[in-house]
Amino acid sequence: MCPSQPLSECSAPDRLPVLLETDGYRILDKPAGLSVLKDNTGRVSLDTVYQSLFNERPYIVHRLDKGTSGILIVARTPQVRTLFNRLFAQGEIAKTYLALVEREASPPEGTIDQPLAEGRKGRFKIASPGTGLPSRTDYRTIHSTPGQSLLECRPLTGRTHQIRVHLAWLGCPLVRDPLYGRRRGRPSLEPDLTLHSWKVMFKDPISGEERNIESPLPEWALEMMLQAAGSGRE
Repeated sequence: MCPSQPLSECSAPDRLPVLLETDGYRILDKPAGLSVLKDNTGRVSLDTVYQSLFNERPYIVHRLDKGTSGILIVARTPQVRTLFNRLFAQGEIAKTYLALVEREASPPEGTIDQPLAEGRKGRFKIASPGTGLPSRTDYRTIHSTPGQSLLECRPLTGRTHQIRVHLAWLGCPLVRDPLYGRRRGRPSLEPDLTLHSWKVMFKDPISGEERNIESPLPEWALEMMLQAAGSGRE
């Protein structure tokens, strides 16, 4: 299995690519189409695959949606998970995502500062003024083609579906998003949301080293990056 490439609905990876391994944690490159935690559907999940491959229990530090690929931090002990939870709570872990969206973002870069609230059937929505959880996302356009754009997104808060809801509010939802895009209300025919957890930066809570980890690009992002390089944009 190639890093960052989507899985079929029923397939289980024979390995989980490891971007960094220490005595206290692993940073994995999660494929799109793999749920992080086991649910009642009986489908393959990352936590069960991890335990089988590494013969140890995973202590999940943060979540990625099933259709999101890329960087996922997994602690190897509950004590290390607590250290990472503290870093996230204090805003000391910087994450960068790539998103392939419909249309062009207007303006091409900026900050989306819109509170979020829980909606129906697992969806989230922009909250009414004075309500909801404060939510902020920085974004910039890397490259645009007719009908699609590649955006770099940096969530400044960590709400569920934050990037997906914010981009839909901006008028440029993820290309394959069944909840917030044009395919809303229909099951996704693709396991890949075209949202990729690309980079993470933090100070190692154990060693104190500065960590700057980057995940390999999925095909849809690589194609747009190459087009951007050819146009001189990047």
